[in-house]
Amino acid sequence: MPTELRLGRLAAVVAVLGLALAACGGSDDEGAGEEKAAAPADSAAADSAGGAQAEGGGAVPDDGGPKTDLPPNELGRIPVLEYHRIGDNEGEFVRSLANFRRDLQSLYDAGYRPILMRDVLRGNINVPAGTTPVVFTFDDATQGQFYYRPDGSLDPNTMMGSWVAFKERNPGWRNGGVWCILPAAQHPSNFFGETKDRDTPREQREANIRKKMEFLVQNGHEVCNHTWYHARLDRARDDAQVQEYIGVGEDSIKTYLPPDYDIVTFALPLGQWPDNRQLAWRGTYRDGKTYEYEVVLEVSGGPNVSPFDTAWNGHSVDRFIVAPGALEGLLRRWQASPERFVSDGDPSTVTYPASRAGRLDRSRLGGRTPRELPDAPAAQRDTPAPAAPPGGR
Repeated sequence: MPTELRLGRLAAVVAVLGLALAACGGSDDEGAGEEKAAAPADSAAADSAGGAQAEGGGAVPDDGGPKTDLPPNELGRIPVLEYHRIGDNEGEFVRSLANFRRDLQSLYDAGYRPILMRDVLRGNINVPAGTTPVVFTFDDATQGQFYYRPDGSLDPNTMMGSWVAFKERNPGWRNGGVWCILPAAQHPSNFFGETKDRDTPREQREANIRKKMEFLVQNGHEVCNHTWYHARLDRARDDAQVQEYIGVGEDSIKTYLPPDYDIVTFALPLGQWPDNRQLAWRGTYRDGKTYEYEVVLEVSGGPNVSPFDTAWNGHSVDRFIVAPGALEGLLRRWQASPERFVSDGDPSTVTYPASRAGRLDRSRLGGRTPRELPDAPAAQRDTPAPAAPPGGR
């Protein structure tokens, strides 16, 4: 991933973390950091594996936007998209602003609607009938993702600015994205930093961070931990260091969140696991403080299985890297694919074709009613499943 790692001077920074934690990015000389804290449960995340039902248990209202003609299939796959930087030289981890905006329009036109990872986890697929949920994840908290101009307005030439403008034009584009933050990385990944930490007075830097985090929470986005400064978990000295990398990162992020905000999602830096894999989702650090995640995001692997599928594993969620041509190809292949998750529009039911009945995990229904439909015509069932994209970091 295109993030400058800060493995040097770790010991010195750890020694002063207690004084610098509130600054999120460490001292003004941009020293490296580590992360995490225990996670309380907020009202949206406190449900069982099945999750809360829509108010009144009724159907999700039609949003008037484009939809697919495919029959409901809530055991289909959900694309969890992965973005990093905005830039002109496109590559695996760089997307041009024009193409990002085109991505939003193309997905909407093809019948996709954004949803949070925490809602997928709990089966709260509250999108209209005939639409497909899609999760947007944004790694590394880079400047091009979310920037305020000197006058305090949101820069329209950023991912967030583009998202807000698109949402204003298309009311059916509800919900937000998942922003995986590095609180102590170097510029331009220093908490969406407009400048290097040393170039902005601490008070102003703190105010900018708080403003951005408040915006995320208040506008339906999800906050995700990505370690303190993009530390390679596979290169950690020992289990204790892994837990520091993760734990202190969440501590730093939660400094700017409401006290009851529960971070349920963690993104693996470079997709690399620690030797003790379970430390990626549960650990103890700093005199008994704990962290726990219900979702761990991989780096690649293609669209992920439904949360109602027996193959669902919240601790290993595949993502789809939006590299040049990748999303365009996926949309073409999935236009009429039986692999595509298609909502029935009723959060109280889980609808699926009879041929997939054996893949339904009834333990994850959470009070929802399973609804089996006759299989689609053979010609449609025989449509080749979309291939996973090339792997990446």
